[in-house]
Amino acid sequence: MTADTRILAKPVAGGLDAWPALALERARSAGEPAWALEQRRAAAVVAAGLAFPDRRLELWRRTDFGALTLGELDPFAPGLRARNVDDLPPAVIERLAGEASNLGLLVRRNGAVALEQTHPALARQGVVVCSLERALREHPEQLEGRLHALIEPDLDRYAALHQAMRSGGAFVRVPDGVHVELPIRLIHWLDDAGVAAAPATVVVLGRGASATVLEECLSATADGPAFFSGGTEVFVGEDAKLVYGHLQDWGRNVFHYSNQRARVERGGELQWIQTFLGGRMTKTNSYFRLAGADSSVFVHGFMFGDQRQHFDLHTLQQHAAERTTSDLFIKAALKDRARSVYQGMIQVAPGAQRTDAYQANRNLLLSETARADSIPGLEILANDVRCTHGATVGSVDPEQMYYLMARGLPRRDAQRLVVEGFFAPVLDRIPLESVREQLRGVIQAKIG
Repeated sequence: MTADTRILAKPVAGGLDAWPALALERARSAGEPAWALEQRRAAAVVAAGLAFPDRRLELWRRTDFGALTLGELDPFAPGLRARNVDDLPPAVIERLAGEASNLGLLVRRNGAVALEQTHPALARQGVVVCSLERALREHPEQLEGRLHALIEPDLDRYAALHQAMRSGGAFVRVPDGVHVELPIRLIHWLDDAGVAAAPATVVVLGRGASATVLEECLSATADGPAFFSGGTEVFVGEDAKLVYGHLQDWGRNVFHYSNQRARVERGGELQWIQTFLGGRMTKTNSYFRLAGADSSVFVHGFMFGDQRQHFDLHTLQQHAAERTTSDLFIKAALKDRARSVYQGMIQVAPGAQRTDAYQANRNLLLSETARADSIPGLEILANDVRCTHGATVGSVDPEQMYYLMARGLPRRDAQRLVVEGFFAPVLDRIPLESVREQLRGVIQAKIG
């Protein structure tokens, strides 16, 4: 086995309609518990009754996956099992930057798990980092009531198909009172064009626990479309603290669809970092529910698009209890004919008094043909709250460029410094220095 081995995908006989039944049979053979199989069956029924979303739906009005023909892809393309880190694709090895021996690691390749690596220190603390398939066999009681509990299967047909086709997912559980010092990294890799993958990630932090988890989406650009359908569900227990990063840097042939949900209990804190750099077209729905009093969620993210990339992010900050805090700040920089769509909502439930919520979206256009749409919103049903939102769209400040160029910098270098400064507040929050430097490299390459 070599690190650069490619898996050649092929369409499934019977097309898209055959996918759910084949996935169910594979799951049954793998020993999934009855309740998980029933989830698949129910989701398949929902998917069969829905059409794919189009521009008539509000959340899809500005994004169209019409160029993607799912039936021509292979959702069962095997992912080669790696004996060790050296057997992984070179881009994944580079991303790990020699740190693979000092973290919890799970790498998924296409729809299968390529490598699971639990550090001895994590095992001694009782921390679980494993594939979702293994968790369903060995820890089914910890997943029942959590897997697919936060993501509605009838949200749209892509969401329903994801739950029917789920494969190659991850499970992370930190017991009550355990403080995890080592980072946990979950990496998705797509081998080539013609592949469809639908992994599900479930992260559970017990009462008073703390951890840092990074979920990364990576691939090289291939000739032909590929599709990633992800689902992430995060449960932050009472007085627990989680730092979670979702970093997307696909090849330019990938269509990315994902639903992300987080539930934070009393006194819990979630730091959520989200970046979009790669892919052909991305549609992500990230919803955060502050379920317990005195809980807090801090969301920071950015998008950087060039050529004809398209990023669409929908966020929901749901305040369901009193004295909760949410702070969301999303930035986008766009050049060439790239486009971003940000649509956000702050919801404050009746009785969620003394809510403090903030939502901001800042967009920087680096060309006259780039476009950014920003639609923030408020829905407040309590009377003792502080909620604000705002959005801006603009080009590079001419005075900043003049100041830098007057000191001898060429225009391109001056623009690079402006863009790096624009993204710096988000980059600085990413917990691993090696990852921060790699993302800075991608940003510099995009600037040119």
